[in-house]
Amino acid sequence: MAVYAKYTHVERLGTEECEGLLDNDCVYVSSKIDGTNACVFWDEETGALGAGSRTRTLSAESDNAGFFAWATGDAQEAKLLREYCRAHPAQVVYGEWMGKDKLIGSFKGYDKRALGTLFIYDVLGEEAGGYLPEPTWREELAKAGLEPYFVKLLAVLDHPTEVDVLDLAKRNDFLIEGTGKVGEGVVCKVPGWKNQFGRMAYGKIVLDEFKRQGRKPAFHEQVEPAIIEAFVTDAEIEKTIAKVCVACGTDEFDPASRKMMGMLVSFSWKDLLGECPNWARKFRNPKVDLGTMQGLCSRRVGTFAAGKH
Repeated sequence: MAVYAKYTHVERLGTEECEGLLDNDCVYVSSKIDGTNACVFWDEETGALGAGSRTRTLSAESDNAGFFAWATGDAQEAKLLREYCRAHPAQVVYGEWMGKDKLIGSFKGYDKRALGTLFIYDVLGEEAGGYLPEPTWREELAKAGLEPYFVKLLAVLDHPTEVDVLDLAKRNDFLIEGTGKVGEGVVCKVPGWKNQFGRMAYGKIVLDEFKRQGRKPAFHEQVEPAIIEAFVTDAEIEKTIAKVCVACGTDEFDPASRKMMGMLVSFSWKDLLGECPNWARKFRNPKVDLGTMQGLCSRRVGTFAAGKH
């Protein structure tokens, strides 16, 4: 029987967790899109579909951007997901929920067909001992009529370089075809691959952050400003602003709202701390003053929010 399971953290390409990932002959590269993480599974105890967000189970009383209401409603994809999960009670289906009536990510330029859709990107299956291989879950869910709701598979590459993957990311136009814009990035998977630590890992490129990764850090008398420059990026702040708007149930971020600004600063700081393994490696385990870094983070976020909104 499946139960709620938080989706695995997708690491940035170039980190130790992803070392060797691209040195394979079947690297599946799919589109990364900007919504909110969601999942569905069959709860045999209740005999009904269960749903979750990135961090918790959902219910009618405790929903996330309307996903539970949609998943248990009458939309065609929701009906197909219920049928599939009922037939595969050991699996959890993961995807990016884009919002029902309005786009909930920081980027608002997606095609309107993105609304009311869970774009599926992975399946956890107990009988397989972990996530199903990319070709396996795509084939199984396609038979169930769910192929129109897949995140786009951009390519299967043979021993690509990071430059190859970056080039593919820049040409990714899933849900923004014909606009001249590029997508958020890409995710790389190799079925069955484990890293040097014996762990399954996926890699990602988020375009704004990846460009910064390739540069040497600017010289600073203190390392804290360099960490803020490299990791508290415009793209990250925009994504956090979108999270705050969802949490507050509003379309627009109001920098004059003490509540919303407080949430934005708090979320951004927590995200930066969560990235500690990455900036520690990038800056070779630096000695940092957390008080100084928190102050710089708050000012960076506040200045961006005030100028952008």
